Amino acid sequence: MKRIVTFLATCLMLAAPSAVLAFGAGLGIKNSPHDFAVQPWNGRQEICRVCHVPHDHSQAARRYTNGLLWNHGLSSATYTMYNNSFSPTITGAQSAQPDGHSKLCLGCHDGTVGIDTFDKYAGGGYTMDDYNPLFKIPGFTDGSNLDLRGTHPISIAFPAGETGDGKNFTNPTTATWAGGASVASTLDNGKIQCTTCHDVHDQEAVPGTRLLRTAQTVIEGGVASALCLTCHVK
Repeated sequence: MKRIVTFLATCLMLAAPSAVLAFGAGLGIKNSPHDFAVQPWNGRQEICRVCHVPHDHSQAARRYTNGLLWNHGLSSATYTMYNNSFSPTITGAQSAQPDGHSKLCLGCHDGTVGIDTFDKYAGGGYTMDDYNPLFKIPGFTDGSNLDLRGTHPISIAFPAGETGDGKNFTNPTTATWAGGASVASTLDNGKIQCTTCHDVHDQEAVPGTRLLRTAQTVIEGGVASALCLTCHVK
């Protein structure tokens, strides 16, 4: 019954006028895919509090220690990551497990943590599978492990530090996204994370995309494979 109610609520949300903003309009957090104010599990009907809180009131969880005034539960899953044996072309140092901003993103997007696991609430009633399974990042599981090898590598150092090699990778200090931000400014301590390509606050995201910083297709208003070619020299 819970899944049915959630599904119906999601359908109603998508049928609302704000649905045209479902993939982001590049205008900010309001009405973006990360605006959960009208969701039935968000009793406070706040936008920012699902992820951030200015004053922690859940001392037991100590979620704020994850940085960024974080207020949401994190996944305890073990992930299968890229490595040199799987992809010999990898040159950047790969973290053993997701870290930085990607670890925070996976708190919802790996499907193991309830989207309603924020503030002082244990949550767990509504996962990404309930909300929209298309936004679940790991495409498949390997036993008890979530396999991230079906996605672009995350928590991995940009090759050759922050200079690029000029042959396979651009110089991130001069390569820019559609909104004008440099690739270097969207790295997290020199690492490629989810937030490198996606603007989670929908400020510099390209309208009509899944919060991408540069359109990937002509249909999205860009040029073919522009997102990839911002970093990769091919």
